[in-house]
Formats: sequence, structure tokens, C-alpha cells
Amino acid sequence: MWNPFRVFFVKQDLPLDAKNADSYFEKLIKYIPADIVAAWLAIDGILKDQTTNPLWLVWSVFAFLTVLTPLYIVYMKTDPPGFGPAKTFHWMASTLAFVVFIFALGGPFALTFDWYRPLYGTVVLILTTLLLPLFERFFTRQLPTIPPKK
Repeated sequence: MWNPFRVFFVKQDLPLDAKNADSYFEKLIKYIPADIVAAWLAIDGILKDQTTNPLWLVWSVFAFLTVLTPLYIVYMKTDPPGFGPAKTFHWMASTLAFVVFIFALGGPFALTFDWYRPLYGTVVLILTTLLLPLFERFFTRQLPTIPPKK
């Protein structure tokens, strides 16, 4: 029987520079696409300096960077470059991390939706940072290391 989720259960590579002994924080930081977030912060700063900006421009920049994230991850941050089943979790987690980070900052969400509150972004960011390493363990099939008994 064909399983559409089969690609998620292929042995996944860890982020570049990751080791099995990396701490929770070290693993989490490796999934956040810092270059893409820096690009967002720079462009967002430029847009905020302007007196008026069309809402479509802010959403377009966000959409462009969201689409760029997986491409940047698989072609610039992994070796060998290119998409592959073993990189699926890495690029998906990085894309999710980027979207959640921008949601936490407000970004186009705060400009568009009346229901948006910074509290929502904070809660989503905290939950995502807790869940990403759990998902990583599940999708990369890493078992917890139990120190040997002495």
C-alpha cells in the first residue's frame, strides 16, 4: 500500500555540523535559518522606515523568504547540495522555524489580522522550540542515549 508519509520515515540527516551529542539548544539553533531571518530583519527595518508601504509588499517579502528557506537550506547549508529524502525534515523544520519566528515578531500577521497579539507569537514560538527537537528525534529515528551503568 502506498504511504504518502513514507518520505518522513526515511533515515533523515541531521543539520550540517550536528552531532548526536549536541544539546537540545545546539540542535534547535541549527534548524533556525539565521541568514533568512537576518534578511527579513534587514528588509523589515527598511520597510518600517518608509512612511507608507502597501500590505502586499510586506506579504510578498515574507512569501519570497518562506519559499527561499528550503532552497537555501538544501543548496547552501547541506552537503551534497540538493533535495533528497534524507534532508526532508531539515528543510521542513527550518521553514517552519522561519514562519514561527516571523509570527512571533509580528511581521505581516500583526499588520493584517486584528486578532493578532504578541502573546500569541510568544506562545507559538515557545511551543515550536519545544516540539522541534521531539519531532527531530521521531523523524530521524534517534533513540535516547542511556549512559552505561557502572
